[in-house]
Amino acid sequence: MNENAIIKKLRAGDLGVLEAVWKEDSAKLLNLAFRILLDRDAAEDILMDVFVSVPEAITHFRGESSISTWLYRMTTNACLMKIRSSKRRAEILSENHEDIESYSIGHKTEELPIDDVEALERGLAKLTPELRSLLWLKDADGLDLKSLVDIFNAPEGTLKARLFRARAQVREALQEEVSYA
Repeated sequence: MNENAIIKKLRAGDLGVLEAVWKEDSAKLLNLAFRILLDRDAAEDILMDVFVSVPEAITHFRGESSISTWLYRMTTNACLMKIRSSKRRAEILSENHEDIESYSIGHKTEELPIDDVEALERGLAKLTPELRSLLWLKDADGLDLKSLVDIFNAPEGTLKARLFRARAQVREALQEEVSYA
């Protein structure tokens, strides 16, 4: 399929074409992100963020370069923003702290005294990159299960089980933080 057809299909929301672009470019983009960040987990997170943003960002694609080049640019920019914005990252985590905490712990009436975002980050860091990405995309970014099925290429039931496991692991890590305090 030629570049123009790919662009048209992406703009039309064809997730099959996005999957084909993923298969073609994701390994190269992951390598690029890893070389910039020197952190595999962060590189995987960047890669997921880039591909999640493609359906919306393609509307701004001017066609002055190939799609691969455009994706490299998006990845590079995302990595550089991550490096420059450690303060911003802490603010984002702080903003999403209550959402993730409530999903991880259970009902909002069930309070655990977590005073800092670092405790939550340590809990999330104990998850595998896939579980962390899945939990973050679902609970912090608010993606629905249908979107997650498309992103992770897994059945809805499997993703629900993974989300349950991820939340349980974070809940356990947060409870350990409280008991050791």
